[in-house]
Amino acid sequence: MEYEIRTASKNDIDQLESLFSSKLAEYFGEKRKPPLSQLFQEYQTHRLVVCQPKGPRALLAYSEFCIYPNIPVLSNDCWPQWLKCRFCVDLPITLMNTIFFNFYIHMSEHANILNQLIMEVFYREHKVSFLVVTRPPNYSPKEFEQLEKIGKIYYPIAFDMFSCRNLPTIIVVSRSKFMPSVAFRKALPEDNDDVIDMIDVYEPERREEHGDFFIAELLLGTAGSDMEKNKVIVTEESGSTTGGSTGMMWLTEEVDIEELIRNFDLESLGNLVTCTPDVPHASVQFDVFTAEQRQYFNLKKNMSYFKRRSVSLRKDSQRSVYSEYDPKELVAHESLFTKFKYITDELSNSSNYLDKVSKTLNISFDMPARKSMTKNRKYCLNNASRAFVLKNFILHPSLRLEYTFYYLCAMFSAYPDRDYCVVPLAPGAKNSVSLWALLKFFIRVQHRPSSEMSDEVFVAHRCSINTELSIYHLVKDDVEDVIKLLSVTNQSKLSDDSLKSGRESHIQETISHQIKIIKQISSDVLYNPMSEFSFWIIRCGHTSRENTTAVGFAILRPFSNYEAVYKQFVLPHDEDYMTFDRCELVMLRLHPYFHMWSDEVLRTVAIRSGYREIFYFQEIIGEPLPNDLAQKMMPVEPRRLRRNWFIDTQSEHCYRRSSTQVDLSKINCVMDQFYLFRHNLFPSKFMGNQNPIVIVGFSDICKAFLRLMVFGWNTPDYKYVNVNNCLPIVDITVIVKNGEIEAEYDPNVACQYCYRKEECYLSNKNSSPFVMDTTQRLDMRNWINFVSGKVTYIDRAEKFIRLDNNCKVFYDKLLLLCDTKFGLPTLGRIDESNHAYPYNYAHINGRLDKIMLYHKLEELNDCVMIKKKVIIYGYTLALYECIDFLLKHNCRPENIVYVQPHKVMEPEYLNNPTNDRNLDNILVQMVSDLGIKVYESANFVSFSFYANASFIDRVYFKLVPSGNPMSLSCSLFINFMENFMPMSIEQMLIKSDIHMRNRKILVDEDYCTNDPHIYAAGKHVTFGLDSFYQYIYTSEREMAQKLIDILQLSQEPYTKERKFSKPCLFHCLLPLGHMVIKITVPKRFLLGKLTNEYSHIMTSYCSSGDFFRVRLNPNLLVEEIVCVTRKLYKPLYFLEYFCGKHETLLNNMNSRWKMGLIKNFVSFFEAPWTEYLMHDRFDDMQTKNHDTLIALLQHMHCGVKGMNIGDTDFGDACKNFLEANLLKFLRKYRKEFINEFALPEDWEVEEQA
Repeated sequence: MEYEIRTASKNDIDQLESLFSSKLAEYFGEKRKPPLSQLFQEYQTHRLVVCQPKGPRALLAYSEFCIYPNIPVLSNDCWPQWLKCRFCVDLPITLMNTIFFNFYIHMSEHANILNQLIMEVFYREHKVSFLVVTRPPNYSPKEFEQLEKIGKIYYPIAFDMFSCRNLPTIIVVSRSKFMPSVAFRKALPEDNDDVIDMIDVYEPERREEHGDFFIAELLLGTAGSDMEKNKVIVTEESGSTTGGSTGMMWLTEEVDIEELIRNFDLESLGNLVTCTPDVPHASVQFDVFTAEQRQYFNLKKNMSYFKRRSVSLRKDSQRSVYSEYDPKELVAHESLFTKFKYITDELSNSSNYLDKVSKTLNISFDMPARKSMTKNRKYCLNNASRAFVLKNFILHPSLRLEYTFYYLCAMFSAYPDRDYCVVPLAPGAKNSVSLWALLKFFIRVQHRPSSEMSDEVFVAHRCSINTELSIYHLVKDDVEDVIKLLSVTNQSKLSDDSLKSGRESHIQETISHQIKIIKQISSDVLYNPMSEFSFWIIRCGHTSRENTTAVGFAILRPFSNYEAVYKQFVLPHDEDYMTFDRCELVMLRLHPYFHMWSDEVLRTVAIRSGYREIFYFQEIIGEPLPNDLAQKMMPVEPRRLRRNWFIDTQSEHCYRRSSTQVDLSKINCVMDQFYLFRHNLFPSKFMGNQNPIVIVGFSDICKAFLRLMVFGWNTPDYKYVNVNNCLPIVDITVIVKNGEIEAEYDPNVACQYCYRKEECYLSNKNSSPFVMDTTQRLDMRNWINFVSGKVTYIDRAEKFIRLDNNCKVFYDKLLLLCDTKFGLPTLGRIDESNHAYPYNYAHINGRLDKIMLYHKLEELNDCVMIKKKVIIYGYTLALYECIDFLLKHNCRPENIVYVQPHKVMEPEYLNNPTNDRNLDNILVQMVSDLGIKVYESANFVSFSFYANASFIDRVYFKLVPSGNPMSLSCSLFINFMENFMPMSIEQMLIKSDIHMRNRKILVDEDYCTNDPHIYAAGKHVTFGLDSFYQYIYTSEREMAQKLIDILQLSQEPYTKERKFSKPCLFHCLLPLGHMVIKITVPKRFLLGKLTNEYSHIMTSYCSSGDFFRVRLNPNLLVEEIVCVTRKLYKPLYFLEYFCGKHETLLNNMNSRWKMGLIKNFVSFFEAPWTEYLMHDRFDDMQTKNHDTLIALLQHMHCGVKGMNIGDTDFGDACKNFLEANLLKFLRKYRKEFINEFALPEDWEVEEQA
């Protein structure tokens, strides 16, 4: 019978209680009595349950496996000594190669489950060689009967058949004797059909390309290939149901080492050659290039000594009167525009962000016998190679993917004299699932900047597979090894010319700081018996400390900040039994060869230290303490909505716990921006999409989509996180502009005028926190492949896009998420043949645009021009934030001109958070009072340029309603005119035959274009048929979730909802120290609805300067929240929770306002009663309420014949059920609230008192 074996979770408790209560169940180990609510509070490495795949939900078996025995008096890491001293064990048992079978219960009629369970554990734990069962003295003969058949019994040393027989024993199941054998042999021509059938499952195009017998032709040598240095190996598994070959791997010795060295950074891997001590060596030299990241501060430094090519301003006399100016003024303009050109060219150039530094490699290797180095340099180098190549690998679909590890071991056995296995992957190739499973044991090698190979290369080392690891406590002699590990790791980052780029001093500073921390911690651990730190040395080998080599170290300490980080990150609510079982990983170094054993290493150091969960802080600004296994830990997602926590966020409890002995950095766990990683000591599981997705553009919807894909396992019930260490592995490529990603993720961009980063224009964003945190509190570069370039064509037949550098990027699905916010419209375009904007033109669509504007404004302020004119054009709230930026950054009001286009007074049918007609009238007056010249009702017409340079001389407008022309001289033009489609993208789509209408992409209701593999979403799309709901100015998160559901990429069941209902948020700074936040909900129905002018509006204004406006629709749902405040230190993102709610749910807000009880809406929404609306599971209660009301309504219409249920009775029933649901909700999550709620039972207790 086939069984389904999976990891147990808390959702299985009811079924487990039935299994534990069954009289037909048999078990061994310590059995708990139901209820089992505390079952999952104890640590077990694996909890496995067994059920029938398509049968009822009832569980047939349950088992517990752990890396230490369930013996309370025995320390977690002392059991090896206990086994060796107490029992006659002759096996090489260590902490990392042994697991204990602590408990097992099963239904008696399914006794054959045991073998499959043990096999499942061996498949999951590749490092485990022995499974141990402790058998108590008072066991029954039948209890361990099955285990005795498959394992070996070991008796205590003190055992005596006659005088001392009632002693505990152990049963050891050995992997080598229990697991089915897999036979590897050279492929024969008659294996052709079996291999072709396996290839057809994942790569059917190979049969079409090479024919039905290409494997046989390859082996017989008729295909034109030289098989002398090639090996094709197939496998046969004993007891296999396939009846033939179950796997195939094609290996070869043909490796061009020189080509790999020139194109890939292989220095940390010994350049794939051998260099044996005390053996004659030869050496060769290669001139290669390394890549070094540049920072934005280099731009300013370079401008001081960069030999500029001067800009010459020769004007058309008919269109410019500039010749009347003083020649000195002309020189000043030319100097300024030269700097503008340099800023634009540098920040838009990919080479600005990556320095290509030359480096000379001196490679030493063992000298081949009787070979001339001068004539056969390349041959000698290749002959010294210790690498072989895996050309193809595939498993039968019926086999488990865990088999890949055994195949990797067999590959190295096929080449006993070679230490490296190399796997090249061609771009665009469709690789099998089994190959991707194999690659998790490999190291991905980085391309050199001058690489001419497009393949991705992965490398594995022999010692990664065959070497045992041991964990030891720190001793005094280890300190030198630890410092050497730190120095060697950082030394590899230095290149020959690092001193010139200033990186060497920075790296040496980092090393010095890390060594200082190491010395402080090691001193505390060695000489302070009460030290809070646990310092572990990771060594290669398991015989003894003296005969092993240090390959890493780990430092842990207790973690007491869970309650604080819980307020900023998506984490389960604190469970009391875990309070003292969490630790902080302070620092970890491990040789890259052993990263594949991250679960085993982290699990061992944590359990030996007495912890069950690991957290790691990685600072964004500054130099974080290293953790080489950070990418093997779960990234913790920031909260998707910002809550009001009703606490003092600057209190001592909100900061990372300091150390009296060690200078650890100070971090505010509630407010500061940092990356948080977590490992729950459960087996790692990679989660993500399998087919390649390519995204064009880095819009807000794209950011939301990437975040939802990376954190697809985060569900409200944490069902994935509770059983696995979830790791993202997504095949997503995003095409971005040069410098766009570097600008978004560079924390070192600093403004010399602003003291607080939160108030700086360069760091402030206008989107919702969900989108902002994608770049501020997360680093998507760890999981997403970003490619800089411009898309020139989409080949829909071959399914790839071509970039301007002729690079091809293949896709399975293509997403066009490239909508912009501002730009030039069709009528105001520059030369149709030239898509480049003038150098003194700016629009703000991202942080890169802000950085360019900042540098240009600095140069404009420093120049000696008499007349400086900065023209700002547009109509949006974001424009006033830019004006505030100009004023704060030393731009005088008289040098600023604000031109506002003609506002057509049309009825407002859509809810748009980026504009506000009422606020705009006040803001225009405020700007005018500041001394800024304002022109209203002036529509942009065109630019006039200098004849020989791409610079704007004058800007032409048309006044409305008079129609009179107006022109203004211009030093810098900042455009805030709405434009959702970039010009280059529009022409590319037309060229690629993607249907468009009115400069918008035509899509259906599934956001699919006329190509079934191409989708588009954003403000640059329009539906083919009229839609009667709002689909622009919607929540980016909701739109991204709809795309994931449509593409069926979600971990959860697919639920389709056409309309939008989540709030859309916009916020920005305003002049004179104000800030505005506006939140709107998209309209679910547009047909037959009144405009916004007919909505009910409530306002409040207080003496502190807070203005608040709430707009209700005719159904009394909150459609809009607007707040203007001067309290810049106080974020108001929590207002997002209340938009879209009914006013009665908001404590009868409308009635209270009419009665004059609400003087300040900000204070009203900060009241304690709002906390339950912001709870993580409140939406679940709302769903439950909805289902309850639907069920009651159905019962009312389908009631018992003769019964008449009136509206009053129905209303009372609804009220009673909803109140019961609310009370149940408050009782269940009462401990999670900061504020205390009074429940009915509290009154009863008080009356009794």
